[in-house]
Amino acid sequence: MRRRAALCVLASTQALTLPTLRRRRKAPPPEELERWLDTAATVRVRATPEECYAAYSDLTRMPEWCPLLSEVTFDEATRKSEWRMGFKGVSVGWTAENLEERPPELLRWTSKAGTENYGAASFTPVADGTEVEVKITYRTPRAIYAIVEGRRAQSIIRSLLRATLVRFGKKMEGMFPEDDALVADRIADELAE
Repeated sequence: MRRRAALCVLASTQALTLPTLRRRRKAPPPEELERWLDTAATVRVRATPEECYAAYSDLTRMPEWCPLLSEVTFDEATRKSEWRMGFKGVSVGWTAENLEERPPELLRWTSKAGTENYGAASFTPVADGTEVEVKITYRTPRAIYAIVEGRRAQSIIRSLLRATLVRFGKKMEGMFPEDDALVADRIADELAE
């Protein structure tokens, strides 16, 4: 009886009725279930913008410089690509479409299915070669957002993108020793921890 009286008092002080207290909470709207995160990295490469753009826009070569990508296929007719990324037995994929191809300056894309993301790679001439900048925005489920939005996680994600660009630059400059302990590989190991 005391408990019921307490509920009635609580309900009346908050202008609620007893049935309102028993109602289930509605699921949050989709925008509260996921968040968009941005990351970017830049590297200078001793190669021309034309050379950098040609290599980077050949999407099937992406696994050469990104240690987590296992495969990328590209359909010249539709300008769509299929991406597979795997790590420690977890595999994700997505379909992307090139939105803008402006050789040798800019490549922009968006995902059409799977892991949602969009971004751009720009190639700017500088005195000693090309500045390559990649910006990626990706959707993260709210359940893991707290994990990946933290400083350490964001630092690892940025470092992985930067290491991928460094690896790209070394490949472009012909300085890519196969036995080198690459930063990208160490970063991938950090993600496993």
